[in-house]
Amino acid sequence: MALIKEKIIAVSFSYAPNSMNLRGLKLMNHWLDFDSIYGMLDFNMPICNVNKSDGIVPQSIHDFDKVLRDADKIIFAIPEATGHYNSGFKNAMDWLICLSKMNSDLAVDSAMFNKPVYVITFTPVKPFHARVAKAADSPGGRHFDSTFHLLSDKMGAMVHKEKHMFVKQDGWTDCIPGNYEWVKEECDIIILPWECEKAPPSYTMKDRPMTWLKQYEKWDKAWTAPSQWR
Repeated sequence: MALIKEKIIAVSFSYAPNSMNLRGLKLMNHWLDFDSIYGMLDFNMPICNVNKSDGIVPQSIHDFDKVLRDADKIIFAIPEATGHYNSGFKNAMDWLICLSKMNSDLAVDSAMFNKPVYVITFTPVKPFHARVAKAADSPGGRHFDSTFHLLSDKMGAMVHKEKHMFVKQDGWTDCIPGNYEWVKEECDIIILPWECEKAPPSYTMKDRPMTWLKQYEKWDKAWTAPSQWR
C-alpha cells in the first residue's frame, strides 16, 4: 500500500517581491517538496480594520484560512522587524482571529489547532556576541517568545520553541540559488514525525461572541446616534 504524502505548505509573511524569507523557503523546497509556497503578495489582505465579532472578513482571509486548514504541516517564515515579528504576520493573525469571531483565546476553532507549525526566520546578520546565542536571543529570533505565545496559546498550534523554531543568518551570502545545504539541517528536522502530544480543548466559548456582539452594537449605537459627542 502506498504511503500518503503529508501535505506541507510554506508561508512567507513578507510583502517584498524579492523577499529573502520567500527565497529561503524555495531553498527548503528542494528537500521538503512543499505542496505549495505562498507569500503575502498571493493574498490581497488589507490592514485589519474590523472590531466586530461577527466573523465577516474579506474573501482573501477565507482563502488564507483554507490554505492552513488543508495542510498537515505548516512552515512559517516570519521576518524580524524592529526587534519583533513583522506587520504582515501580525496582520494575518489578527484577521484569523476576526474570522473566528474574536475567539482569540479559544484556539479550537483555529485552522492551526493541534497542527504542527514550524517557524523560521531568515536574517542577514550575526549574533551580537561572540558566543553562540540561543535562537530566541539572537538577531532574527527576538520575536520568538511572542510568536510562540501567539501560535500556541491563541491559535492552538503545536509549536516546540527549542526544536522547531529556527534562525538562519548570513542570508546575504548564503541565501543564494542552489545553496540547498544551507537549510538541510532544518529540513531534516521538519521531515521527522511530530513528537509532541496534542492538547485537548480546554473550554468552550460558543456563547461569548454573541454577548460581545450585543455589547458592540450597544456601544456603536451610542456613537452613531445623534448626541453631544458627535
